Order: sequence, then C-alpha cells, then structure tokens
Amino acid sequence: MKSLDLISAELVDSSTLLCDQGNVLLNHKLKDSTKPVVAAWGLMNAGKSYLLNMLTQHIENEYFKTNDFRETAEIKKFETEDFIFLDTPGLDACAKDDLTAIDGVGKADIVLFVHQLQGELEAIEIEFLQNLVNSFGEHASDNIIIVLSKVDKESNDKIEVIKQKVLDQCEIYIGFEPQCMAVSNTFYKKGAEKNIQGLMKSSNIDVLHNTLESLLESANDVRIERHLQEKQQLIKKLKVEQKSIEHVLEQYNVKASELNGYAKSFNKDITELKVFMKKLSKEYYDLELQRD
Repeated sequence: MKSLDLISAELVDSSTLLCDQGNVLLNHKLKDSTKPVVAAWGLMNAGKSYLLNMLTQHIENEYFKTNDFRETAEIKKFETEDFIFLDTPGLDACAKDDLTAIDGVGKADIVLFVHQLQGELEAIEIEFLQNLVNSFGEHASDNIIIVLSKVDKESNDKIEVIKQKVLDQCEIYIGFEPQCMAVSNTFYKKGAEKNIQGLMKSSNIDVLHNTLESLLESANDVRIERHLQEKQQLIKKLKVEQKSIEHVLEQYNVKASELNGYAKSFNKDITELKVFMKKLSKEYYDLELQRD
C-alpha cells in the first residue's frame, strides 16, 4: 500500500502536468486559416516522418528526418498549397516529448494516427486514441485517420487480419471504426524514383492524400469544436485532481489532529511530572532541614 507522502508526491507531479497542459491550451489561439493542419501522431519509429515526406513530395531529399533512434524531439512543420503538415515526437518516449506531441496535435484539424503493422494496437496507443477522440468531439470519426505503415513487409492476408483487429479494437474502445488505410512509403518512394505508376498506386499514398483533400471544407468547424472539447476535458481532469488533493489533505489533517492529541497528552504528562518533581523536591528539602 502506498504511503501518504508517496501519494501526495505523485499528485504534485500529475497536477503540474495538468497545469502545463492547461497553459498550452490557454495560450493556443484559434486561427481561421484556409489551410487545414494535418498532424502525424503515433509511437516512436511508427513511420510518421517517412509518411509526411511522401505526402509532401520529399522523395529524394527528406524534409522530415527519419532514423531508427528518436529524431523528432520538437514539432516540425511544412506548408503545401493546401495543407500545413506537422511532425510530432514519438508518443510514450518521455513525459516532455508527450507534452510536445499533445501540443502539436492540439493544433491539428486532421490527425494521422500512424501504427506500425506488426500487430494490433498497444494499450498506450488506445489510451492516446481515446484522449484524441474526446478532444475532437463529433468530428472524431471523420478527422482521425488510422494509417497502417510499413505494409510492404507483410502479405495482403496478414495486412487485412491486422487491419480488422485494429478496427475491432477501435469499435470497443473509442466507439466507432475510423477510416483506416494501409500504406507503403517504400513502394511510393520507389515508384516515384523509377516512374513506376503501379508501385505508386499500390502504396495508397495518393488515396490518403485524396482523403485529406475531401476534409478541406470542414477544417474551421473542427478547430472550434476541438478547442471547446479540450477545455471541457481539462476541466474534468482538474475536478478529479481537486478531489484527490482534498482527500489527501483530509488525511493529513487527521494525522495532524492525532499528533495534536498526542502533543496535548504529552504536555499534560510533562506538567504533571513537573508538579510531581516540584513536590518531590520540596519533600526532599524538608527532609534535609529535619536532618540538620
């Protein structure tokens, strides 16, 4: 069982994180831009940066850096004719990166949730998706797109099996099946470099880009809805945190009351001891006088 001091220390940490998120939200100003903001979100090394390079036509010279180690530690953006694309740090790498990623996705009108095609969604991905859905409100089903990456490494049968598992998880944990696309950045890159239209088509990158274009008109409505939803979610979390803090304070007050009771009892004992010592000293003094 956790000690009261440990619980209070954890509450301080979580409250600090909530305050940081609140400051990010309060400082974020809504912009009525004609260009929707598209953010790539997902675990570290899911293929976010590679995907954005293909969507922004950085075929030979990558703009969004790709590496096997943690490369994106801050938000990086690139503006095209129709969109502003954001690359965010990998989720669950560290608390600071998560906060940066949350800041990035808070600015997004459309989120590409990138999942590496090795199996179904991990628990941490589901948790982030649930928070994402809450912040999008009624626009969540249209403006959150799950992108299954690195599909060129698997058979079509396996891709379909994993895709269905992911959609089933979404139905259970977020209440609907979002748009879900399996893409191959590698196929698109090779097809573009060698002018092989079949490879580019089978990559599904163009299909994904067309889907993004279909969401152009609703961008500002999403922006307003998300801002309101994020405020409501933060208020809910702060209320829960407040109750936890009040409960801990109550326990500390109980301890303080008990200590106060012990202190009063101790003071009483000390007072009685002093009286007794004074009485004993007087008796000893009287005895000494009699002996003299």
